[in-house]
Amino acid sequence: MGSEIDKLRREEKGALAPRESGSLTDPLDLASPWSPPKGLFTFRYSSTEIFTEGSNLHVRMRETRFEDGRLKSEECEGTLDRQAYNQVMNEAQGFFLNQVANFTRLMFAPLLSSSSKRRHDE
Repeated sequence: MGSEIDKLRREEKGALAPRESGSLTDPLDLASPWSPPKGLFTFRYSSTEIFTEGSNLHVRMRETRFEDGRLKSEECEGTLDRQAYNQVMNEAQGFFLNQVANFTRLMFAPLLSSSSKRRHDE
């Protein structure tokens, strides 16, 4: 771990090293995916609806944002085959069941380990 910290320190020193013009590179000028909000207040709300109608899957997405003093809204809508709906639902159910199983294991792990110790002691 110490070598990783040293490596990061060397990279930081390299980023702040003087350029040919003699000025230092500002760490905030470096490319980053996040930029601070420009206004005092920002707001974002999004919703996605997925529903079936007959043999088709309908998807509707709405997003509303308040940025830079302006309210912006976007909507999109699409239709897919019923097979896509079945696949999406199976993945969502599998994800949910996996999360419940992990949570259950976490909650009951102390109880199960103490009961197995009792069995070994007998």
